[in-house]
Amino acid sequence: MRSLRNKVVVITGASRGIGAAMAKLFAIEEACLVVCGRDKTRLAETAQSLGLGRRDLAVVSADITRRSGMKKIIDTAWRRFGAIDVFINNAGVGLQKPLADLTDSEYDLIFNTNCRAVFHSLQLLIPRMQEQGHGQIINVSSMAAKQGVPGMAAYAASKAAMNILSESVAGEVRNDNIKVCVLAPASTDTGFGSRLQPSDGTSRSTRPKLTVDEVAEAAVFLARQNENAWMSLAEIRPLIVKA
Repeated sequence: MRSLRNKVVVITGASRGIGAAMAKLFAIEEACLVVCGRDKTRLAETAQSLGLGRRDLAVVSADITRRSGMKKIIDTAWRRFGAIDVFINNAGVGLQKPLADLTDSEYDLIFNTNCRAVFHSLQLLIPRMQEQGHGQIINVSSMAAKQGVPGMAAYAASKAAMNILSESVAGEVRNDNIKVCVLAPASTDTGFGSRLQPSDGTSRSTRPKLTVDEVAEAAVFLARQNENAWMSLAEIRPLIVKA
């Protein structure tokens, strides 16, 4: 497996939860990091906790639901480090609510964050990665994309759409030495995951949940794969990783 030392890694949604845990582990791997989010205060706290010098770290506050926000992140990374080796679309929005009660604005926010932002990142990153001759894009999905969850129809649909988008584009850029991967964790102990109410009658306190560090470890595993490791499928219960 390859070393991540001095590799440029961009992480969206890095101000908390899974994204903050990813930033911590990639910092341990001695990667150069670009951490992104909308909450400037929490993002600054994440950045400070990493123990990286200014030479190895960039902090970007941006709204990824807008193409201009995604472009700001990518432009900043390239301007600062001259490359992006790994780009992680981790930021996501979930809402537990019956479909009949879901508003248009809530639906749009979920799809704009979970799928449209990924679409923008792919369009903006691929030409640059083709020019540099390599690159990896890791899109964080959910097991909800594989099995519908009552009360989370829009969230599940947005992640399923992201999966198909990722898999389709992976085939388009395979010969350009660019990997597009999907990381699909099951229930994870985040603020959002902890608020969800189970629909199968079991007690949430007795249901197994991944930690944010376990999901972050899977992201590091994907990033460390050798460049010729293209179409692998590993199941780490209850986590699925696709490359």
